Amino acid sequence: MIYFLTLTLPIFLYNLLDAARIPDPPVFTDVQHYPCLCYLPPDSGLCPVAETNEDIIDRNKLQVRYYFDPVTEKCYPFGTESCGGNENRFENLIKCQSICKKHKQILPTQFLQ
Repeated sequence: MIYFLTLTLPIFLYNLLDAARIPDPPVFTDVQHYPCLCYLPPDSGLCPVAETNEDIIDRNKLQVRYYFDPVTEKCYPFGTESCGGNENRFENLIKCQSICKKHKQILPTQFLQ
């Protein structure tokens, strides 16, 4: 009898603890991310300080571009020049929103009941 208990008790406890464990998430759930360029900080690419009056006049002509903010999940306008910058600078709001949006996750119908 003691021999039987020493063999079966550890197996019973192991099965009990294994049943109480939280299951792993399903394999098909994937964390959705934005394209990497959407995580870049906004960089307007402003040119160095203007030295002539003509340069000052041109500096007042900023182009409006849009950058994506992953915290608020929205696109915002900002003024840019053509001296550098990064890829998180879109020509219009529609392009910004279409590139930097999360795709909705589709779950199997059995989980929606």
